[in-house]
Amino acid sequence: MNFMKKIIGFLICFLLIVFVIYQQINSVSNHKEKIYVEDFKGANDSAKIQAAIDKAHKNKLKTVMLDDRKYTISSPIIVRKGVKLLFGYGTKFIVEGNFRVLELEQNASIEGAYVVINDPEFNSEVIYLDGKYKYYNTWNKTQVKDVNIINWSESNQGTGISLYAGGKGHEISFVNFENIKVAGMKTGVKLMAEEPSSGKAWINANRFLNLSLEDCVNMIYINSGSTIPNEASGNQFTNLQIQPSGKTKSILKVSGQYNKFEGMFWDLDKITLQNNVIELTENSMGTSIDIPSLPMSRITDSGQANILNQ
Repeated sequence: MNFMKKIIGFLICFLLIVFVIYQQINSVSNHKEKIYVEDFKGANDSAKIQAAIDKAHKNKLKTVMLDDRKYTISSPIIVRKGVKLLFGYGTKFIVEGNFRVLELEQNASIEGAYVVINDPEFNSEVIYLDGKYKYYNTWNKTQVKDVNIINWSESNQGTGISLYAGGKGHEISFVNFENIKVAGMKTGVKLMAEEPSSGKAWINANRFLNLSLEDCVNMIYINSGSTIPNEASGNQFTNLQIQPSGKTKSILKVSGQYNKFEGMFWDLDKITLQNNVIELTENSMGTSIDIPSLPMSRITDSGQANILNQ
């Protein structure tokens, strides 16, 4: 009996040792899957962050972790293909200068960003996607999630989120933008599909979920043809919360087909200009707008078969 107890005790000790070793190996493996910005050196915060992203890109599909502190951003940051830039809960980008802040390549993502514009001369894009990277197919991982963009310089300049396609085969499709807040910009969200010299360019089938826009001059701006060769169609804006200010001039200006807008619009009286705040251009078709309490007298509809639900 004592012999059996010793055997059982030995086996239990052996299994515990194996478990501890496994946990340590797994912990090291998980650590290697993440790259920490604070482990890198650079002339400034922007250089350190870019160095970490470039290192992650070389190692394929890595997560770059930012520390819970303020980073002074003084030059553009490109989130490379296959990299996720993950902000801590206390991470904050303070932007000094006039430049495109964050550009995402195909299959790149950002999550948890808090970006503050501190320079009144800023007049660029904060988050930028260029169709030349060809974001397409539902299995790609490009995503922008849990982001706050605030221009606290009170200049009301720059664009919060900008999507652009203007070359042959340029495409931005099936990208999710989730839980985004934009305040104090000239344009909150801008989708621009320009006619290419040859071929076709698309910004189609993207989702903006839980988008809040406040104190922007122009809230949402979509500029394209009604269809190919330059098209911005089938984009969905769901659970919108729009809060204008005395600086606001436009809520929606829309081109393209079957774009959808659903949500809430607050305090129309803050827009002191007595202009139309929603413009459906001659290139709009099948646009669906479901925003309560928006009077028809503030809407211009020059398109076809647009659906307005007040």
